[in-house]
Amino acid sequence: MNFTYLFVLIWLAFLISSGVLLFSRGFLLARVSKTEASTCRRLSTNPNDEYVLTEEVVNEIFKDVNASANLCLPQKSRVIVLVIDALKYEFGLYKDNVSEPLPYENKLGYLQDLLRESPDHARLMRFRADPPTTTMQRLKGLTTGSLPTFIDIGSNFASPEINEDNVIDQIVKSDLPLVFLGDSTWTDLYPRRFKRAYSYPSFDIFDLDSVDNQILKHLPKELASDDWQVLVAHFLGVDHCGHKHGPLHEEMARKLGEMNEVIRSVVEGMDEETTLLVMGDHGMTVSGDHGGDSDDETNALLFAYSKRNRFYGNDTGSDSEMLQQVRDKISFWVIFLHHVTMTLFAFQIDLVPTLATILGVPIPYSNLGLVNFNIVPEVQVPHLSRFRTLLLHSWQNAQQIYRYFFQYALENKRTFNVEEMDRLETEFILLTHRVQLIYSEAAYKSFVKDLNTNLRDILKTCREIWVRFDPTQMSQGLLFSFLPIFFIFLLVNNSRPVDYARIFKPKEVFYTYLINLAAGVFGYRYYKNFSFKTEEHGVIFFTGLASASLLAFHTLRNWTGIANNWSEVRRFAHFPTRLMLFAAVGVFFSNSFVIQEAKILSYLLAGTILLLTHQLMRLSARLEFRVKFRVSQLLRSTALRLILASVLAICLIRFAYTLFRCREEQGDCLDFANNGGPGFSLKKPGTGKTYILAVVVIVVYTTLTRLYLRSCGNLTGNSPNVLLARYGPTVASICAGGHVLLANSSIKNIQRSHIDAMALVIYALLLLQIIVVSFAPLMTFVLPPRNPNTVIVNGNESIVPEIFRKMKRMYEGDDAERRSAIPVVYGLATVYSSIVITFGVFLALVMMVLLEPRSSIGLVVCIAVGAILLSVHGILRYRTATSFESCVQPTFTALVGWFLLAHFCFFATSHQTTLSQIEWRAAFVGRTTGLGQSNILSGVLVILNTFCGPIFFFSMYSLLSTETYSLFALFPNLIRSCRNPGNVNIKADATTSLADMANEAVGFDMTRGELTLYEYEDVFLGAGFKLASQFFMLQGLKIFCAMLACTIHCRHLMVWKIFAPRFIYEAVATFVTLPALILGYLLVLRIHRAVDTLIKRINTKTKVH
Repeated sequence: MNFTYLFVLIWLAFLISSGVLLFSRGFLLARVSKTEASTCRRLSTNPNDEYVLTEEVVNEIFKDVNASANLCLPQKSRVIVLVIDALKYEFGLYKDNVSEPLPYENKLGYLQDLLRESPDHARLMRFRADPPTTTMQRLKGLTTGSLPTFIDIGSNFASPEINEDNVIDQIVKSDLPLVFLGDSTWTDLYPRRFKRAYSYPSFDIFDLDSVDNQILKHLPKELASDDWQVLVAHFLGVDHCGHKHGPLHEEMARKLGEMNEVIRSVVEGMDEETTLLVMGDHGMTVSGDHGGDSDDETNALLFAYSKRNRFYGNDTGSDSEMLQQVRDKISFWVIFLHHVTMTLFAFQIDLVPTLATILGVPIPYSNLGLVNFNIVPEVQVPHLSRFRTLLLHSWQNAQQIYRYFFQYALENKRTFNVEEMDRLETEFILLTHRVQLIYSEAAYKSFVKDLNTNLRDILKTCREIWVRFDPTQMSQGLLFSFLPIFFIFLLVNNSRPVDYARIFKPKEVFYTYLINLAAGVFGYRYYKNFSFKTEEHGVIFFTGLASASLLAFHTLRNWTGIANNWSEVRRFAHFPTRLMLFAAVGVFFSNSFVIQEAKILSYLLAGTILLLTHQLMRLSARLEFRVKFRVSQLLRSTALRLILASVLAICLIRFAYTLFRCREEQGDCLDFANNGGPGFSLKKPGTGKTYILAVVVIVVYTTLTRLYLRSCGNLTGNSPNVLLARYGPTVASICAGGHVLLANSSIKNIQRSHIDAMALVIYALLLLQIIVVSFAPLMTFVLPPRNPNTVIVNGNESIVPEIFRKMKRMYEGDDAERRSAIPVVYGLATVYSSIVITFGVFLALVMMVLLEPRSSIGLVVCIAVGAILLSVHGILRYRTATSFESCVQPTFTALVGWFLLAHFCFFATSHQTTLSQIEWRAAFVGRTTGLGQSNILSGVLVILNTFCGPIFFFSMYSLLSTETYSLFALFPNLIRSCRNPGNVNIKADATTSLADMANEAVGFDMTRGELTLYEYEDVFLGAGFKLASQFFMLQGLKIFCAMLACTIHCRHLMVWKIFAPRFIYEAVATFVTLPALILGYLLVLRIHRAVDTLIKRINTKTKVH
């Protein structure tokens, strides 16, 4: 068996993927993390300590305030930090006049009580998060004070240890004991930092209570303990409730009520010298998701409370001044306490210097936040007046930011604008002179206002140009992605299938791998000599260079054949299809097109189906109505059936509009109505009708495929794959339907393990299908031949005459006697497609259980459209083919149509190319009580959910080559209606065989169905390789355009909101599409090998007989 083509596909996939990876390293390059750490001398009021704060020390400080950067004032209080995951700002507001509050409203009433009773000791603030709003990135921002990088979202499945300077490490270095309870992400980011840690896994979003209950189990004894200075508790129930039910579910009311009681118990249990901080790390959308940069996702809540000490007020010049809500996203009016007041506002990165100020530890080196004095307890520092204390804190914060910012700019000179840097440096120099002249509180307020403005300008500068693009890696990534696409077009697309055995010889492919291995080792070893930053860059560069040279060599060596084949192509062949393809890949260059990509793909997909139907109808008009048009003839014609099928496909595509998911930018989205509470849009909830429809659709899909396989004869016999195909889909559909109904049921008594068991059964069936296909893939049944020596007589007849007649027939060599020795094989006409379809059924059922109910409907809709496309194309291919080679190769229109359908299915299954709409729920389907906590398995399940369309359709791409044969084996009457009109002298009568008609039409006998593919195996396997390579080319062109668009728009206003997420989705789609195509080709090879074994076994038995 020749696996040469398979290795060539793997090689081409590696080249395209490595180019994409290299580009992503340049485009999504994070800021350079600094390893430096801040230090300071901690001043103390204890006479026995090394550095004591005395009046003489204070006088020395204010002789040169600029020299005070390395001093830390005494600790002000202990700190309790309660992080309530996904605690949105609106969850903390209280409305007295609402008679029927929404589930998330008025549930944190204890915050309102504290604000009313102790307005100087309590603060409620809007806590602005920086995107991406995923938990791990938010924790990094909350502890380092730095801005998160865009691509860090990819590591949300595996939280690496933070090596950058952070407030946790500074607390530990200052010998202040920490205790932690809750989300294990903290102990992943900061291992071995805590005096005591009660950490629990955080990724089971179906579990609303386990982690929270474990925290509540240990929290009371920790509150009673006095051996810690900082206590952190991270609750997950609210976030998990949002993911599972959304904020408008009654479970959200329960979880917020629990958190209200937690806050009450902590306030009652903490001592007088402790400051309480209650905060959310991010918000949530109406669907309970987060990850993006919408207001719903970035507006979290911050509540601070201190029993004894009042907080500094806004008269301190704090940057979190009261703002009015206009068009600016960070300005707000809120109706609160029956009268109009202003909303306090703070950036999340401000928490780091604020905590450092309260605890008297150094501010982390890479912090960009400002001290928020609204939540700093006003504790009198000996020998320092109030404004002098504030001045020292503010100036130490400013010096730390300037030191980090200008050092970073010095090491990355091309990152920042020179004029902007000069302006900021000039302002800093002026402020260093002004700070020496602050002798009154009025002067301090004026100074700190200008200081905060300047520091926020630095933050703004970093936000605008933080990412330092690497043009070398981006350009080389574009080049090494384009070259394999270009050579696939020249070498593979313009060669005949029979030529590939000569172009890609096994020895040459083996040497190609050796050359790439040597190039990779060379790049890994000598990357520094070529000024590459990483070993990865060196490996990709030299393997790409070597591979491009080899592909160029193959192209030049076979140029004569390529040129001859190219010359046979009409100049404007497939022009409408090419326009549709260019429109599909041109989406990436416009932000408005990216927003409306789902509708654009639906139009283009409908266009390809109409184009195929139009091509077929032109032939049908000549074939079926060549004499005279008759209505009765039209009603019985194949043409009418094809028209109806095409109309049905377009109706299904239009129905998929109702399944599309909205983007934030789409203001006219019908899935949302603007009648929700503050900060929310009210989403139409899923109804029981949707769940029932999903179950019905799943059952109908499995039933129809079973009927199709039975009509093909592929369910006859007792072979392993036949038994699995006969009963497996029925069991899987029952489990999938039960999972849909029970997982979305409001019944509380159902054990999660029972729901998981249904999903696990479907997983097991797919795994069993893979094993069976690997060892015994065929779905055929060989009927044993009749024994030719058997004599059959009736009971009243003599046996002697029958024996004589039998001997005479054997002596004369009767054909009937010989034919009796030839076995009958069921399912041979669909021997290839039946296995692919069965594999697709199990794969689709796994995807349906991972998808939401409405999304599973979308997947079946796309499968139905694909079946119609295959049927129309199958008939068209038969009518236009002139040989086996042209019949086994799909038309370019069908190729593009299948490609568009695979990507359209992404949107039809209710997905969108935004980070906040990733279906994280899929990571836990069937895993809440088993299968461990593997991050790899979580990622695989999420990818299967997100890219179910490309994975499904590209793994079944071989149906484009095989379905023509199985179609005419099942419906032979189609052959009678599809005869070549050119041979008018040959008239068919009742005795004309189908085989003769097929030979007349396409030059070979198609009535044997897919067994014909085995007879022309060289052409068939070469055509399968060519088809996979063409899909490689189309997917490569798509990701290349996405990369080119990001290069052009790298400084576009919407680059991080629209273009970068779209590139990330397309890059991941490429990484799953190419393996899916390789899997599809490997499946064909395995089936072909099994068919070869079967035919040889039958021939051997026939010869024996």
